[in-house]
Amino acid sequence: MVRYALAPLLLLASACASAPGTAAGPTATPAQLHQRVASFAQPTQDGRLAALKAQLDAAKLAYVVEDFPGKRPSGPGHNVIVRTGPATGKAILLTAHYDAEALPDGKLVDGVVDNAASVVSMIETMQRISGRTKHPVILLVTDQEELGLVGAKAWVEKHGTADLAAVINADINAYGDTLMHGLNNGAQSAGITTAVRELCTAKAMSCLDFPQYPPSDDQVFSAAGVPTVSLGYLPKAEAEALKVFLTDPAAAMKAKMPMPAILGLIHTPNDKIEKVEPATLAASAETFTSLVMKLDAELP
Repeated sequence: MVRYALAPLLLLASACASAPGTAAGPTATPAQLHQRVASFAQPTQDGRLAALKAQLDAAKLAYVVEDFPGKRPSGPGHNVIVRTGPATGKAILLTAHYDAEALPDGKLVDGVVDNAASVVSMIETMQRISGRTKHPVILLVTDQEELGLVGAKAWVEKHGTADLAAVINADINAYGDTLMHGLNNGAQSAGITTAVRELCTAKAMSCLDFPQYPPSDDQVFSAAGVPTVSLGYLPKAEAEALKVFLTDPAAAMKAKMPMPAILGLIHTPNDKIEKVEPATLAASAETFTSLVMKLDAELP
């Protein structure tokens, strides 16, 4: 009874506190973000889903779980969708996958670098922008990315892309100080690429673009013609080594270039919480938030 009596007052207070066009400040400390990432280290994919739901509940972000057949023998996949902003209009879609790689023996890696860190930072972003944008903003937390971008494909099959203005994908945002972004998302993505570059300049960030960026859920949306960017963080030297390797893997291997460290970390038992840096979680949340607000202001 008390909850219902207070609801109108809480909504009024929320409306007064929100300033359209301006994101709220951080809702969590870097240490708190780090703890949230650690909670995703679970022995099952269902455990990871439970951790995700718990964090959305704690953040007071309403969500919908959409099941799809998928490729997992144990049962269907589960995408989780959060929406904020106006009910109509072209949306800015944020994407990050929460599933983890299964090892040959069936055990899951902890999957905190790949990709719980991105999920936690995206949830923080949704809290900071809630009620403050003129465009709808949707957070799509996908399942079965590791099985072939299955969750993203299922979402597009169900919802289409006609109502999307832009897509921001996040994958590998756990440590380091250099923002990486891909250039391989089609000509339609020139505008969002420019927005990222302008943000890097305005905030004096260390940034590095990749002609060939590692594939993630972004590829599903760019293939459908949506302006898309995929973002990640690594230390500068590691990011530069990864860029060289991915630009021409055959030449890199012929030259006996060492395998980039991140490729020996993800999808292995080495993907542990000790590798995750609280400062990077805060930085990535700030970057995602700033980019959403910039696109919201600039898109028609």
